[in-house]
This record gives sequence, structure tokens and C-alpha cells, in this order.
Amino acid sequence: MTNTAAKRTQFWQQVRAEIQSIPLQLKKKQMVPLLKDIDCYQISFQSLGNETIHGFLLLPQTTKQCPLVIEFLGYMNHLQEPFQFAHWPLIGCGCLVIDNRGQGGKTQDHVPYETTQHPLPFGRGILKKEDFYMKRLIADSLRSLEVAQALSEVDQNHVILRGGSQGGGVALWVNALATSPIFATFADVPSHSNILNRLAQRTGSYAVIQDYCVAHPELAAQIKDVMSYYDLQYVAQQITGPVFASVGSKDPICPMADFFVSYKKIRAPKQLMIYLNKGHGGGEAIQIRREMQQVKRLLSKDKQKE
Repeated sequence: MTNTAAKRTQFWQQVRAEIQSIPLQLKKKQMVPLLKDIDCYQISFQSLGNETIHGFLLLPQTTKQCPLVIEFLGYMNHLQEPFQFAHWPLIGCGCLVIDNRGQGGKTQDHVPYETTQHPLPFGRGILKKEDFYMKRLIADSLRSLEVAQALSEVDQNHVILRGGSQGGGVALWVNALATSPIFATFADVPSHSNILNRLAQRTGSYAVIQDYCVAHPELAAQIKDVMSYYDLQYVAQQITGPVFASVGSKDPICPMADFFVSYKKIRAPKQLMIYLNKGHGGGEAIQIRREMQQVKRLLSKDKQKE
């Protein structure tokens, strides 16, 4: 391990320790039934800076423990109605999804930043690795695994991660940092890979960071060093499988070529679906259907082993 790699490893160990020092304080409140045979809950828990993280939990009505899909949202998307995720209980899986802090939903981003402030989350804290917004984003998402572990309704052997765009990259990051088994990970048009090129090309959420580098060229090298702690390619080898990824060949937001840099470093069993001539939407509803079918196959195959 190089000195730089060791520093990255140490940093994320410190982040995990910081998370674990905060009591989870999980709360679960049942909502008006969404659909027949699906129970819905509002959930909340504490994360970095004692920020309250809000989300939904959907569970199929069953006396048995169920598999759980932890869903991670795209950039500046936020929770509206739990029925957005009802397709998972329809195939026998629970679904846990949180509002990313400071991205327009119920979860706020109250703790002040030491360095840069910006209306857009990815412009916050970019001068220090300990201060950058993405530290909070990944930490909150890692806490979702603790929530899953605290739920008696969940089959802990079948925890699945899933996300699109920002959420796809976060799902892979959570997999790489997880200390508990991950049954499978689904990453649709994933972000957070090959970040220096993302900056250079001003793609997606990273454009705001490049704008700052251009305005403050004397700080560009410092910012690029910070970004190296959040680039998926440097933790891809830690990902445990299987991994199912998808990309759009003409995606201008999270370019396919940038994700390939991380994908080729994943050692776990993996599959990649390329949607030719498609943009950031990728396969859209077709991809969701594919993921549902793949989850059903994986669970059925695993059940046959018992």
C-alpha cells in the first residue's frame, strides 16, 4: 500500500469511528397504509454533527424476515411519497431510503462548513477532506446499514444496495466501506468516478467545483487532493459482489468512460449493461425492471442453496 493509499484508508477509518461515536437514536413511525400488504414508516436517526436524517421504510406484510433494498437517491432529488419505492415490497423486499442532507428534502445540513459555502451541496467544504460535503453524504449512507441491522424485520443475509447517478456511486462507496456483508449492489449510471476528469470536463455536480478552481487557481491543487479521497476508483477493489451496473453510452452528466475507470478495478463478480445512444436516463424503467428480475433470481438461487 502506498503512503497516499494508507492516508485514504486511515481517513475513512476515522470517519467510521466518528459515526460510531454518535448514538443512532432510530425512530420509526407507521404511516397510513400505502397499498394492501405493504407497511410504510417514517424513520429518523442521527448522523454526523448530530444531524437528524429522515427517510422511509417500506416492508411487505409477512411474519418472516425479508430481504432489504437500501436505495440511495440521485443528486438534488428528495423523498416525496413512499409509493415511489413500492416495487420492492411487491417482490418481497423491504426498502429503506433516506433524504440526503441539504438536497431539498426534509433532512437539513445545519452544521456550518469550515471552508467554502455554496447553495449547491458539492460546493461546500471543498478545501479540506474533513470538511467536504461528500463526507457527510457517505457517512449518512453508511448509517443506513446500521439502521438495517437494527430492524428485526430484516434478513441480515440479504441486504442489497441500489442507487442511480449520485446514488449509484454512493451505493458502491457504501459497499466498499461496509463492515457487514452486502448481498448485491445495483449501480445505475453511477457518479463519483474519475473525479479529476469530471472536474476538467465540468460534468454534473462537479462543475461547481471546477468553477471554484478556475476562480482560485492557487487552490486548485489543494482541491484536487481533497477530491482524491472521494474518488470511487481508489476503493473499487474493496467492493464485494455481485455488482450489477448500467451506463448510458452518451451520458453527459456521469460519462460512461469515467465510470469504466472504477469498474475495471472491481474484483468482485460484476455485470455491466450499456444502453447505446442513451443519456443520463440510461435504461430508465427498463433498467428498474431488469434490477427487479435480477434481485428475484439472486434470492431464488440463494434459497435453493439452503
